Amino acid sequence: MTEAIKITLDPYEKLAKTLNRIPNGFPTTEDGTHLKVLEWIFEPEEAEIASRMKLTGQTIKRMSKRLKIPLEKLAQKIETMYKKGQIRIIKTKRGKKYGLIPFVVGIYEEQIDRMDTEFAELFEEYCQKSNGEILSRTQPAIHRVVPIDKVIQTELKVHSYSKTEDMVRKAKSWGIRDCICRKQQRLIDNHCKYPMSVCLSFSGIENNYDDNPHSKAITKEEALRVLGEAREAGLIHTTMNIAKGHFYICNCCTCCCGVLRALVEFDNPNAFVNSDYKLNIDDAKCIGCGECIDRCQFNALKIIDGRCAVDDKCVGCGACAIVCPEDALSLINRKSDDNQKPPKGLISWMLKKALKRKVNPLKVL
Repeated sequence: MTEAIKITLDPYEKLAKTLNRIPNGFPTTEDGTHLKVLEWIFEPEEAEIASRMKLTGQTIKRMSKRLKIPLEKLAQKIETMYKKGQIRIIKTKRGKKYGLIPFVVGIYEEQIDRMDTEFAELFEEYCQKSNGEILSRTQPAIHRVVPIDKVIQTELKVHSYSKTEDMVRKAKSWGIRDCICRKQQRLIDNHCKYPMSVCLSFSGIENNYDDNPHSKAITKEEALRVLGEAREAGLIHTTMNIAKGHFYICNCCTCCCGVLRALVEFDNPNAFVNSDYKLNIDDAKCIGCGECIDRCQFNALKIIDGRCAVDDKCVGCGACAIVCPEDALSLINRKSDDNQKPPKGLISWMLKKALKRKVNPLKVL
């Protein structure tokens, strides 16, 4: 028998505290449901190791020395933990580093291949008992709605963080996976009409998804096709709420997506940021056909006196505009004071989030 890794305190409570020190947060529940979620994902030894890992990552040798765990034993555990979606690999010129990841976006999403009905029900219970606070109620929001490029009025300046196709085209490798939110909801018998395999990730490193256990490597052309299919299906593009360094595009629905549900079900205005645009309706062109009504997942559109009308629930996604047969709908700039400029990058986002949540990320970096 191999020697067990020494565990001195409850590993799940330790891991919960570590994850809550990360700016993204990991809210607790009075009845300990948050610990049950971790117990499903991690074995005790895995939770112990994860609770002592760094966000910035370390090589196996450095981690072995710091954690005082034999190198060979740690290497075996770490490889298993990576395959189970509990940690991440950071590829550098000097080799691989292994790092802790937030619960959301991170550990939860990496359970895509492991999730079963038991875990889907447990996660739903956690969402309800934490009142949707898995994504936190503090600024900056974790996600931003990205508008459909084609329906923005052509004379407007479009920021790089508002161009989905540019994000995809600038990458050097691409991956696709099923939507974790839709899978979780289907397992608890909440089936929606939207396609499953539409979650895109991309990287500035070539061949980055060739050995990824959770995402299938695809080409740039395939990624653009998926983006188009999601757009035609009426899904809402969202991505990380940063100006540069995007690495994924989610294609969301209000019936399943944890981010959108946080607003719709739990009234959490900090779950995501609206796009910098709002819907404009050309009354001279609009014939009141109603084609756009069913496309709006936020119920922001109505037909009044034979014309389409929009209210302040509009998030500026543009999903309605692409089905208008008369080209009466387009996106225009919101008022500048309504726009929330995103943090420059991931590090800036994490620092701002940590400040708002009053946590010290240096303890996990």
